[in-house]
Amino acid sequence: MSRFRLSWLLPVLIMAGCEPFDPWFDFAPDDKRLQHVGRMDWSTENGPTYAHSGVTVRFRCNCTGVDVAFEDHGTGGDEHTNWVNVIVDGKTEAKVQLKRGRNLLRGARNLPRGEHLVELVKRTEPYAGKVTFLGVSLQGDLLDAPAWPEKRFEFIGDSITCGYGNEADIYAPTYTEPNTGYHSKNEDISQAYGSILGRRFNAEAVTTCISGTGVYRNLDGSTEGRAFPYLYTRIYPDEEKPLWNPAYYKPDVIVINLGNNDFNVLGEDKLPTAPDEEKFKDAYKTFVLQLREYYPDAKIICSVGPMMNDNYPAGRQHWTKMQEYVSEMVESVGDPEHVFYFAYTPIVGDPYGEDWHPTNESHAKMAEELAPFIESLGF
Repeated sequence: MSRFRLSWLLPVLIMAGCEPFDPWFDFAPDDKRLQHVGRMDWSTENGPTYAHSGVTVRFRCNCTGVDVAFEDHGTGGDEHTNWVNVIVDGKTEAKVQLKRGRNLLRGARNLPRGEHLVELVKRTEPYAGKVTFLGVSLQGDLLDAPAWPEKRFEFIGDSITCGYGNEADIYAPTYTEPNTGYHSKNEDISQAYGSILGRRFNAEAVTTCISGTGVYRNLDGSTEGRAFPYLYTRIYPDEEKPLWNPAYYKPDVIVINLGNNDFNVLGEDKLPTAPDEEKFKDAYKTFVLQLREYYPDAKIICSVGPMMNDNYPAGRQHWTKMQEYVSEMVESVGDPEHVFYFAYTPIVGDPYGEDWHPTNESHAKMAEELAPFIESLGF
């Protein structure tokens, strides 16, 4: 339901001899003209609640202004503050910081008169907290929903896929500077490789990513019940219910970028260690077969990310081992029509994002590398 929120100003303007400005109207979160992209929990009061990066509300409007309304469930601070992009006609017009509780926040202003495509994108990953979408206010009219893209992509991964720290550009002359910790303001899923590829292929792009997770073991060493495959069907990664129904979104292409954390569990010498080869392969294969069951027509790309190399830790050849483990796992699946192997070029120098992660520029390079491979699969 919409309402005319500025009607009290019109008589004042008319009496003053001024031409009235365009009125503002509010639109509820379940308005059928709003498209909802990604994993949302519609059982919550006041509107859908979600946690994953890149969950989007998209709509068309004949409007000159956009404001956004959310309830933020994060606890605040550098790590647990959520941010939302207001993207108009493909350009980010506002980077909106949410405050704990209910927010009606200024979005885009002074847009050219006429039709616009607007996207409200959760920039931040589940670690930053959940948000509830409460609706939008428009200086103008809400139009019929845009057409859905014909192609569907899903990007599955850890912090790399989330865009962790990608807004930072950190130079490392002493190779200690990128050890910054997580700051949610420096994370933008819209500039991560998955979003870039979605735009390039005019595809719906859903990101399912959880920092610190691995395909067999997580960065903290935890395995069964906590590694990524066990969390895949959750709407909120830290909560067992509600679960996401994979039938709601059937991707044509799935890109998996997991394994970096499996190879970064610290050993007794405080250096990263490789996982047990067979346990890693078995866990990865089981997950791929699970995805094959959910999405029998999808092309699944098992990729090796760009954050590893054979230089560190010295002599342990983690980059080489990970390529061998993943490529051999893909071969063992025995489904060359649906399951594929791909390795990115490692990042070999600065600048880095936070905690050695890819910058926006590096994400763009990742997308540029992977795009021809996706094209070769018929897209």
